[in-house]
Amino acid sequence: MGSDKGSPPNLLLKLGANIFLAGILSIPFSVLSAVLAYYILVEALQLPLAVVIGLAPVYYLIAKWCFRLFFLVLARAQLKPVEEGHFEADFRNSNVRNWLVNISLVDAVKYFVGNPPLGQTFLRPSLYKFLGAKLGKTVSLDDVTDPYLLEMEDGAVAGGHSFIVTHISRNGGLYLKKVKIGRNALIGIRSTIMPGVEVGEGAIVAAGSLVPMDAKIPPYTLWSGIPARQVKSLKEEAKDQT
Repeated sequence: MGSDKGSPPNLLLKLGANIFLAGILSIPFSVLSAVLAYYILVEALQLPLAVVIGLAPVYYLIAKWCFRLFFLVLARAQLKPVEEGHFEADFRNSNVRNWLVNISLVDAVKYFVGNPPLGQTFLRPSLYKFLGAKLGKTVSLDDVTDPYLLEMEDGAVAGGHSFIVTHISRNGGLYLKKVKIGRNALIGIRSTIMPGVEVGEGAIVAAGSLVPMDAKIPPYTLWSGIPARQVKSLKEEAKDQT
């Protein structure tokens, strides 16, 4: 007989409940927007009722974004704490269960709210910060699997289509580890950063590189390749710029 690994949390039920609740909460705001439009346009400005009816697409957008924002808030409120490390694929383990809940909520937020929100890339840091990422000033990034396991210091940039991975299946279990990106570090476009990577201040990861798990990139160095390796030191160039 195989060992009892327990049963996984009912993720579909949890997501369905969140979708239903976000929909219910968004209804009053959607109705209120239509009522306000009627009184302002018809009663106050004496415009034809046809104008109010013609604004139906606007009410739809308001309703959609009320739903998305409520879903985002509900998801954030339900994110659970997880510990770093390697865990056996055992659903009785609270850390594994918490991670399963978190990843389902984060992926649902990306689907409903958008990645980036409203199609604007400058909103990504705010979204990930709300979901638990520790981000400094003027940070830019594209995608991260578990925002609450990411730390980026001031001025750090992860270019377009770069992917920051903070969990991976390893030796039949789940490996969770923070990714830390130092001040003014640059991750090139279409690069992948694996769990446990630490990128030092002013370091550069060339475009299209894959930084292997738990790699430690020293400050002011250039790394490139698959897997990424140090190509050269950037300390002299950094001195010239100061």
